[in-house]
Amino acid sequence: MTDFSESINCLDCTNSSACFKKLIPSELEFINQNKTQILYRKGENICKQSAFASYVLYISNGLVKLYLESPNNKNINVKILKTSEFIGLSSIYGENIYNYSAVALEDSNICLIEKESIRKLLNNNGNFASEIIKWYCTSENQLFNKIKSLGHKQMHGRLADTLLYLSDENFNQEDLFSKLSRQDIADFSCISTESAVRLLAELKNDKIIEVDGKHIKILEKEKLLDISKKG
Repeated sequence: MTDFSESINCLDCTNSSACFKKLIPSELEFINQNKTQILYRKGENICKQSAFASYVLYISNGLVKLYLESPNNKNINVKILKTSEFIGLSSIYGENIYNYSAVALEDSNICLIEKESIRKLLNNNGNFASEIIKWYCTSENQLFNKIKSLGHKQMHGRLADTLLYLSDENFNQEDLFSKLSRQDIADFSCISTESAVRLLAELKNDKIIEVDGKHIKILEKEKLLDISKKG
């Protein structure tokens, strides 16, 4: 069940992204007056694919999984979002829906910001807009790399890419594997759960990774990179 958490004033927020640091106090107060902060518990859905996008969502604190739903109930996990990242930015100027679903991987504080407020700041503050564009370009590059991986690589290469992504230093040493099931790992790689379990066992036997329950540790990153390159 979602909770209306104690709202933090934007002027006092310690988890503001680079874009919000480009705002002057009056602009931060403007955002503060046009947002609601909600605590989503671990496992709760934050937004639903194809639902009307009323707000831009900002992760004040937490971890969120984005995924695409398909008619055959086979999900594709797209990416993990962490503190100071956005959900639903494309709805400001694009189609007025969420293009994916999102679920909290841990208790997460989410700020629901009125879209028109973000649009106004984009139009009036070039530095703010520049930081938003930088974030969006980084996100887009990651998505293109994922499409390339899924479209051109075999199962071994796709799983290697998933393991490298989930162990990336950009997640600040967060143990993402402990928050994900084997089904999640399979859905990141677009393979069956059975195939994911089998391939993980092969990598463990080859001493490329270490597996302890849900925990996975990369032992031979260069070998995993080689598997990724060979596809």
